[in-house]
Amino acid sequence: MKKRRFTAAAVAATCLLALTLAGCGGTDDVKSASEPLSASQAFSQESVWVQYDENDAIEKDGDIERILVFDGNGNVTAYLCNSATFADVNGLSDDEIIELAKEQDKEVFDTRRQTAIDSNAKAIEVVQSIYDTLKEDYDNGTYATALGGTALSDLPAGEAEGVDVEWLASTYSYALSDMESILSDAKEGQAAAEAAKYQEPQAQPYTLHIETDGTGNSTQSETISFDAPSYSFATVEVNDEEQDPYDVLTWGIDGSSSPAGDSITNESIQLSPVENQTVYDMTFGGFGGLATIVNDDHAGFTFDAPDTEGIEVD
Repeated sequence: MKKRRFTAAAVAATCLLALTLAGCGGTDDVKSASEPLSASQAFSQESVWVQYDENDAIEKDGDIERILVFDGNGNVTAYLCNSATFADVNGLSDDEIIELAKEQDKEVFDTRRQTAIDSNAKAIEVVQSIYDTLKEDYDNGTYATALGGTALSDLPAGEAEGVDVEWLASTYSYALSDMESILSDAKEGQAAAEAAKYQEPQAQPYTLHIETDGTGNSTQSETISFDAPSYSFATVEVNDEEQDPYDVLTWGIDGSSSPAGDSITNESIQLSPVENQTVYDMTFGGFGGLATIVNDDHAGFTFDAPDTEGIEVD
């Protein structure tokens, strides 16, 4: 009897502890809450969420932008997605979704890196070819490109005397200087992309921020912010069509440059509670732009109150 009473007491204590931490019987569990779960309660548990465009519906072909893994200790690991959709997570466990997230994040890095390498290589090829043509004209003093293909020395005496050589030299000098700058950017960007090595995202602390209404007593909006990888590479792009050296001399290179951004970007998502949505045999609950797989009878999610501990207010 003593043993039975001790066992029953242990079960009761365990249930009480579960009620305090995560809810006995799933009351506060992120997947099976029987009452609306606040953002802070949800994100403070180990859970996997998908980030999508808040203006899009949750549907089988809907794009997933990131997969977020909360560790239950105030941190989140953000993985970028390359081509994942809601259909891709159908039937997967949380661990399997995390594996998908890791694969997708690596694909994003590899794709952006290779795109930068290819773009810069193309720019170097095109610009270098035109540069060499104009540099030869300039060094030899022929200025044939600017004179329609005929070298200055081959022009009839009357035409040659009418050429403003000083203006030609200045025009060539400016064009060459501009192309040298473009080539330098493209080569630096290419070298940086080739040297870049993939590093798996690490858990980062997240913050919740509340804006109150006019009374200051009720939550009007709530936002979650966290750091996430960006994988931004410096690129130089030029028009794929062959560019005529004369046009480049006159108008410059037809293209654009994009500097590398920070490797980490701060992401903020405004949390607007939405109704549960079914895709195949999955039920998604959460907020506009941020959802997680829940049980069919999940009670949904809601804002935190302004007096919730650990949340920034106004």
